[in-house]
Amino acid sequence: MSVISVSINDELLSKLDILLSAQGFSTRSEIIREALRDYITTDVWEDGKGPLIATGMVISNKKSESPLNTIHHKYEDVVETTLHTHLDEKYCLEIFILKGETKEIKEFLTELKGLSGVKAVKHALLSAEV
Repeated sequence: MSVISVSINDELLSKLDILLSAQGFSTRSEIIREALRDYITTDVWEDGKGPLIATGMVISNKKSESPLNTIHHKYEDVVETTLHTHLDEKYCLEIFILKGETKEIKEFLTELKGLSGVKAVKHALLSAEV
């Protein structure tokens, strides 16, 4: 592993040390590496190119299960697995674990948003290191 030197002002260093303690990191290097990974993952997402691991979360009417399954199978190359649960008598929550090219993951999430009966679609970026 390479060693680099970074210059930051005292105010930023103080904030870094507070975060380090609050987030459970044991060293400044660990928190900086994590921040760089997040930055790179966000850049991959915004650029729309490259491999990515993400989650997609959908709240929908129970009547939307068939269209959700259709899109799931259409994008089976990026959908690793799903979790389905009933929130109440009307709505379900579907969580998709996604792994693959960012472009396809974005297309998948966009199609979910267009489905009738879908109440909400959110995503969380996990890593650009597939």
